[in-house]
Amino acid sequence: MNDIDVGASSRAPLQCGVQISPVSGHEGMMLLMLSPRELAGRMTQNHSAKSAAQSAIGMAEMLAHEIKNPLAGITGAAQLLSMNLSAEDLELTDLIVSESRRIVKLLEQVEQFGNLSEPDFKPVNLHDVLDRARRSALLGFGANMTITEEYDPSLPSAWGDADQLLQVILNLLKNASEAAGKKGGKIRIRTFYEHSFRLRRSDGTGKLLPLQIEIIDDGPGLPDTIREDIFDPFVSGRENGTGLGLALVSKIIADHDGWISVSSEPGHTVFRLSLSRVPRDVQSQES
Repeated sequence: MNDIDVGASSRAPLQCGVQISPVSGHEGMMLLMLSPRELAGRMTQNHSAKSAAQSAIGMAEMLAHEIKNPLAGITGAAQLLSMNLSAEDLELTDLIVSESRRIVKLLEQVEQFGNLSEPDFKPVNLHDVLDRARRSALLGFGANMTITEEYDPSLPSAWGDADQLLQVILNLLKNASEAAGKKGGKIRIRTFYEHSFRLRRSDGTGKLLPLQIEIIDDGPGLPDTIREDIFDPFVSGRENGTGLGLALVSKIIADHDGWISVSSEPGHTVFRLSLSRVPRDVQSQES
């Protein structure tokens, strides 16, 4: 049977293929196997989307360099003009300066996205990374949030770049905090091990990604209009958002050969990261 919706109360349902067969030698027992169908299709779509995103970022990066120089001239000219203007006219030059600086900041983010270095792969204690991100969030952008942890104490080390993974978690925590607004809200950080989670690529190859991290918030949820494109550059649900935070998260996770997904409804949004363990040859070298 194909395209059967399977889900739990805490997660959005997945379309699965269902196979049922009797167990040899055990009368009355049946073997039930569920295979999520959407993952392979989403991988193919994701590859095409990432190619398009990389092209868009590459063009934006070239334009960024060309735009920043004249913007500096515009800002400087506006500041010179403001020296001899009335208070009423000063509002206009102040607007020119502030908007020019906002555009420069956006262009710098575009350049940072395009110049992201390759991961420096090493064994990473994910709980250490999560604790660093949580403490940083509570001291800054997430000061009005309640952040709780549900860690699997037996979770093995991941294979990745600790600094880049920290950047991923900070972006997700910031996204959840900004969605909650000034009233604040709750964020739950959850880790667990899923033995059978395998990412199967469009070419038929696959990779085990058993290490799971979930960032769960009780905010308003993602707008339906952007949910499918939320990891694309320049897609944002906030009026003043740049649309680069989640695109950067997606790129870093892709560079780690990992997987990121999201399920969202009002009051319950879950970003899930799936990462690989330390390779066996590295484990044997360390021991």
